[in-house]
Amino acid sequence: MNQRISAVNGYYYPYLIYHVYHERNVYPQLRIPSDEKVVAAAMPKVEVCLQVMERELQTGNAFLAGPEATLADFFMLPMIHAFGFAPESQTLYPKHPAIGAWRERMEALPAVKRFRAAQPPRGRSNTLAGGWTATGRNTRVTASPRRADTVQGHADSPSEDGPPPSSALFIVMVDTVAAPL
Repeated sequence: MNQRISAVNGYYYPYLIYHVYHERNVYPQLRIPSDEKVVAAAMPKVEVCLQVMERELQTGNAFLAGPEATLADFFMLPMIHAFGFAPESQTLYPKHPAIGAWRERMEALPAVKRFRAAQPPRGRSNTLAGGWTATGRNTRVTASPRRADTVQGHADSPSEDGPPPSSALFIVMVDTVAAPL
């Protein structure tokens, strides 16, 4: 289970969410143009991530780490759900029927049903990000031998081996929990 959670944190989140979902959904909501180079660089890695998950789910287990849902499944579900809002998912998800079946099992769990029922409707505008959008995104993605997704040019940019900038957390928070005051 810990290995799968680490894979979510190290591979699925950065590529499915940070590089594709944000470019397709978060930045446009903030009136910041998508960076197609970021999406193009991430898509081969997204495909590998989905192939690995598909292969793991084809072993006969109903869930990622066995016959019962574990924390690993609950870590993965938001990534698979959110990536579904990116147009790229429309061509990728049909190629992975085991992922689709897994998601149906996850969505049928009582805890997930309660969570979904408590969520506000999608599509509200986000008024809390106005100050950040005034300056736009002053970051760029560069390729390096050690880390192809290095973010540079931002006030809180990491070192080449460091974590993503704190603005990534801000974007996730704004996108998922912010409501008009």
